[in-house]
Amino acid sequence: MKSKEYNEKGFVIVKDAFSQDFMETIFDEIISSKEAIQYFDRNNKLRRIEQIYDKGDSLLELNKKLLKIMNDFFDDSYIIFKDKYNAKPSGGEGFFAHYDGIFLWEDSDGKVNEGWHIYADDFVNALVAIDPMDNTNGQLEIAKVHDDSFGNLLKNTKQNGTPMLKEQFQETLSFEKINLSPGDVVFFNSKCPHKSSKNNSKKDRRTIYYTFNKVSDGDNYEKYFNDKLTSQNKKSKSLSGEI
Repeated sequence: MKSKEYNEKGFVIVKDAFSQDFMETIFDEIISSKEAIQYFDRNNKLRRIEQIYDKGDSLLELNKKLLKIMNDFFDDSYIIFKDKYNAKPSGGEGFFAHYDGIFLWEDSDGKVNEGWHIYADDFVNALVAIDPMDNTNGQLEIAKVHDDSFGNLLKNTKQNGTPMLKEQFQETLSFEKINLSPGDVVFFNSKCPHKSSKNNSKKDRRTIYYTFNKVSDGDNYEKYFNDKLTSQNKKSKSLSGEI
């Protein structure tokens, strides 16, 4: 591990990784894609677009540059695991504190699986800001990484098919607010508890949110999205409207 800050806290911010113009080009490619999958919240506002990383030349360049930055930080090589564009609309609600990938889900055959950890044990998230992220629009808040097993981390969650943390456990955590400018990136371990609050601004709070696993754990991109499509779990932290 080459990044001392990431090694100690589980997250690190890279300022000015991309230009604002480049991020607007990224947004245009995402919105114009006919193949990406769109999700709307309970108020019928666009909330999320998935399967985007290869839907345009600039999007391919974004993924390539993120992987290059990661190669400078980590001792291992990584490959994209999942991807999405988040459009937290004006008035859009945030998320309760949660880990990423720590939940149980039932596949099409009724088998219960251990979240993302059926694919790999180590995941790094990369959140890239298209818009400024601050107190007005519900910036990301991250707590120090919990370096523990899936089973032990699961005990901290509500165990309701989502990775949401129990309220009593959330109260024991200290969260750092991550303010970003367009083109900034925060890399963080999937075992870092994180949350966000409501967007009280008058504009969308647009972000790119990619997750990577080690190359040694294989290319799981297509399998992940196929499993998600056929999963019998119906709850979603992104669409439930919960803060």
